[in-house]
Amino acid sequence: MRPKYFLYIFALQLISPASSVPLTSAQNGTPTGTRLFPGDSFISTLIGNHVPSFATSIPLSGVSAETQKNLSLFRTATLTLNKSHLTDFLDNSRGFLYPVFERKRCQLGKDTDRVVPFYTSNALGAYFENIFHMIPAWTNNEISLSRFDLFHGHLFANPITKAVGVVFHSKEYPAQNDDTFPFNLGFCQINSDTVFSERTMRKRNLIWVIDAADRTSLWWIDMAIQTGNSAIDSILGGEPFYTLYESNFGHVIADFYFLKNLELGASLY
Repeated sequence: MRPKYFLYIFALQLISPASSVPLTSAQNGTPTGTRLFPGDSFISTLIGNHVPSFATSIPLSGVSAETQKNLSLFRTATLTLNKSHLTDFLDNSRGFLYPVFERKRCQLGKDTDRVVPFYTSNALGAYFENIFHMIPAWTNNEISLSRFDLFHGHLFANPITKAVGVVFHSKEYPAQNDDTFPFNLGFCQINSDTVFSERTMRKRNLIWVIDAADRTSLWWIDMAIQTGNSAIDSILGGEPFYTLYESNFGHVIADFYFLKNLELGASLY
């Protein structure tokens, strides 16, 4: 087997939006009890009282009392690890096919035929859409909303902290370049206009978190920082892809997908 093939498979495993391995409990709705995850300290640091050295706090817009209530209910439902509790927030009557590209050879998600939008009445779809829309401005346009850059996030539940979060991955399919990014990421990389650079790739991940007190925060992570805390540093790093793995932070519950001119949708595990 050719070395380039190994390189291709390795790159896809590191950068693929469908790379998470959700726990069985999240699939069948049967909680397995509290367990430790490698990123527990990472999440505890984010929801603490001090801004960590590896993250930049991004201010979130205020929301209505009704939306805040629904965010709280959504956090509680996610922590149960029971899919039936989450489906109460999703409008299955409006499920849609998420687009595929390159003559159907590029599928951006794990199961794009099972993407379901939120009920408009709970305003959660609009809430997360707003985060997607605002990330480019918040990051000084280092991140853009496109199928090559930012188009998805991964919902997780952390039982230790009782926090729920979404890991946003940008720079998903940088253009292949023999000098700077010699990785073939498959059909979804074709015609990519996302240019690789070390400076932007190390900051390709963001995390939205709602903690046990229902406080929300958004963090722009610098994966190249070393803090001296082994529990934190084991989550960071990973050059040149710098992928922040949501499975380190808890039970992986769902994927969020969003592209321009499309409604945000969720795909449950």
